[in-house]
Amino acid sequence: MTIDERLQFLLQSNQSLHSNVQDLTATIAELRGSVADLRRVVETDAENIRRLANIAAAH
Repeated sequence: MTIDERLQFLLQSNQSLHSNVQDLTATIAELRGSVADLRRVVETDAENIRRLANIAAAH
């Protein structure tokens, strides 16, 4: 493999890695958003359970 071929290979590898990092970064951002949404749902569910428990205890 010539130096030019090796440099071309390394450049392509670098570009591929850069693309993969960008994809992973976007995926992580989406996952963070999903986790935040799920936390809000869990908090709402917990509050509803507490309210139901209070209603049950009152009767």
